[in-house]
Amino acid sequence: MASFFETLSNVFSAFGAAVFVPVMLFIIAKCMGVSGKKAFNTALLCAVGLTGFTLVINSYSGIIAPVVNQMVTNSGVNLPVLDTGWQSTSVIAYSTQVGLIFIGVAIVLQLVLFFLKWTNVFMASDLWNNYSFMVWGSLLYALTGSMMLAMVLMVTQLLYILLFSEACAKRWSTYYEYENCCMTAPHHLESLPFAVLMNWLLGKIGFNKIKLNAQTLQKKLGLLGEPMFIGLVIGALIGIIGNFNALFGAGALTAWGTVTSAAVSTAAIMAVFPKVAGIFASAFTTLTDAYKSRASKSGEGREWYLSVNDACGYGEPNTLVTGIILIPIMLGLAFVLPGNTILPMADLCALPYMVEIFVCVSNGNIAKSVVSGAIWFSLGMVVCSQLAPTFTQVAVDAGFQLSQAGVYVISFGIMCHPLIAGLFYAFWSQNPIIIGAVIVLYFVLYFLFKKNRARFVDYLERSANEYVAG
Repeated sequence: MASFFETLSNVFSAFGAAVFVPVMLFIIAKCMGVSGKKAFNTALLCAVGLTGFTLVINSYSGIIAPVVNQMVTNSGVNLPVLDTGWQSTSVIAYSTQVGLIFIGVAIVLQLVLFFLKWTNVFMASDLWNNYSFMVWGSLLYALTGSMMLAMVLMVTQLLYILLFSEACAKRWSTYYEYENCCMTAPHHLESLPFAVLMNWLLGKIGFNKIKLNAQTLQKKLGLLGEPMFIGLVIGALIGIIGNFNALFGAGALTAWGTVTSAAVSTAAIMAVFPKVAGIFASAFTTLTDAYKSRASKSGEGREWYLSVNDACGYGEPNTLVTGIILIPIMLGLAFVLPGNTILPMADLCALPYMVEIFVCVSNGNIAKSVVSGAIWFSLGMVVCSQLAPTFTQVAVDAGFQLSQAGVYVISFGIMCHPLIAGLFYAFWSQNPIIIGAVIVLYFVLYFLFKKNRARFVDYLERSANEYVAG
């Protein structure tokens, strides 16, 4: 059994989401009666879209990451916990004993919960992001030595994330314009309760009147408000901050070259990403039509959502702008937060992923999203600072090579999230009352949501529509 899960892990690592999601989509299309030709075309469009996302994001990250690293170097602040990025963390998660076992558990559980109609989210189409659960399970196993406790933790986290995903599915689908699709990445969905609360609170104190979004800027400023121009300005500012010490010295020409490269690259991703997103979205047209046709014939009223990779929302203008604005903000906050030992680095470029829930819940209100994200991720850094030594040991045991002694590693993008970390702390306590309370709370929230699902979903739509581009 262990060798089977290890093989499965190796297959996931080798092929990734760009292969597994299209294959899953092809199978779903065939199960819904779509012809082989259309099903294959759907899967191919999905594969092309996901690959396009990867190429665009990786190319952009390759240009902007050195600028961000230079910002860190220029700061001169020494924090002992380095952010090594979600990519290395995912490899570590799939390499642990806990991770290998949970692969099979996650697949079976996600399929069973969907087909038993416990959830209307088909999470199995984004199997890749299960590594987020594996990180926490591996940490708990390292601290307690209990495989059972680690498995129960991961299953509990999965149940919470499925609930949050279903609650936010229509809002995410509507805002990002992927019909009947949703996002289930655990490290992003866990912020939903906070995002809903902050959207209401900030709205009450006047943030709905702040028309700071791509649509309003474009309307008021014309060419200067185009997403490309916004990207150009923001990219240039990031480049200037990252190279400020070199702009007027001996290496000024090279520094200004880096600034212009960052500016043009950010402008490019603002222009190119929506076109790639259009290709990806077209993959679901056939599936949506088949679903509607089948539902109308059978009289089935179930509305379900297909989980898609979080890369689908990365380049939406308000999302990308919010994430980029947060790069210097989060770096600055890391230096002054009491109790924080984490230096955000590699995952700063992943901030547009991390703010998707804040952006869609606020309907693209950049001001709300920046404030909410800054508070939430700051809390996450403080909460997770003490976990770095344990995660570093898990990483070393999985084969990760440390660059120097006395330095710890963590993933800012995957682990600095208060709610999902809070679930971990509850299980780490090994207190049956606390663990029981966390599990009971899930069932209370679940049945409350199921009873009031339409009212809650309508509330999210109404509160989002209170903020409209002016």
